[in-house]
Amino acid sequence: MKKEMTNTQGYTTQPKIISVSNTLKQVHHDIVSQAPDVVRIAVALYDADTQELKTFADSTLQGKPLLRYSAPISSKSSLGKYVCRRKARVINDLQSGYQTPSSHQNWLIEQGYASSLTYPILHDGQLEGILFIDANSKQFFDKSSVDDLRHSTKAILNSVIQERGYIKSMTELGQSMRQTTLEQDKDSRSHAQRVGLYSGLIAERLGDIYQLSDEYIDHITHFATLHDIGKFSALSTNQSSIWHQDWDDRILVSGRVQQGLNLVNQLAQQIDDNQYACHDLLHSIIQHHHEYLDGSGLPNRLKHEQIPIAARIVTVANIFDALTSDRHYCESWSLIHALLELEKMVALGKLDGHCVHALRCQQAKIKPILESQPLAVH
Repeated sequence: MKKEMTNTQGYTTQPKIISVSNTLKQVHHDIVSQAPDVVRIAVALYDADTQELKTFADSTLQGKPLLRYSAPISSKSSLGKYVCRRKARVINDLQSGYQTPSSHQNWLIEQGYASSLTYPILHDGQLEGILFIDANSKQFFDKSSVDDLRHSTKAILNSVIQERGYIKSMTELGQSMRQTTLEQDKDSRSHAQRVGLYSGLIAERLGDIYQLSDEYIDHITHFATLHDIGKFSALSTNQSSIWHQDWDDRILVSGRVQQGLNLVNQLAQQIDDNQYACHDLLHSIIQHHHEYLDGSGLPNRLKHEQIPIAARIVTVANIFDALTSDRHYCESWSLIHALLELEKMVALGKLDGHCVHALRCQQAKIKPILESQPLAVH
């Protein structure tokens, strides 16, 4: 998707590309040139379903980045009270700023951070996340520096709000498309939700192997719910009718994939004049989640390294959910039998073995999903 804008002078300009990680790193670079003591800036997102903060994006110049970490937060917690008051929290001596330090607070001290500043990221009165700023000297965050940093980091807050709005619009599109078909709406939404959750679990486990950032894992979790969105467009539904059973599978799947790409591209153009870096990830999931590593998949018959890791992850999650769900034509398989079937497909060269192994390692988290059948990702 390429969009161009024409300014008031008649010159053609490229739209701004939104990426929280890139924005954060650029802002941090600019801040360090004036305040070298600021050695870490990070964003954690708020998950309303689990009432947790989850690491999302960071720029770390001292210490180890905090990755794939989550912690509960409530309105009664120390940090939660500042969020409720819409205020920044300043701790100018991390060594003595807590009566009973948590594991996260101990981690901050271990990295050599001496003072900390946090801003809530709010949109329309709702908590989107928290911005963390850490310095390696005590008493760093006085009123002047707090005000300056609030202004300097505004671009980070805006990029978070814009990107979350884009993701929300895309996921709502998927939900609305499923409500326009003759298929069982509840079953369809449940399938999309579970594929998203399974994909997130796989991606989380593969973070080190494939160098997946927390931002990337978050995007996979949300966008996996849109993997089959083209199936629910009017054209794709017509192609799937009983009167077209003699159509070649490749033509049918190719039509669904193209309809899915068209739908998300059209919505992206309607949202605003920006482009989002994560849009390419959404594209790769829709376009390639039918592909197998041996080239036997549909519709493009790609092989091996040509298939993006996001699509490989969603392929495994999608097949696993199909095997473990009751369908009108077959009963659901047990967790163990479904995993064995996936491993057979790995042996045949069809699926990514790392993805299947990652799913097997997450059985403790898979079982509640199978039992609860959740309906929505927020």
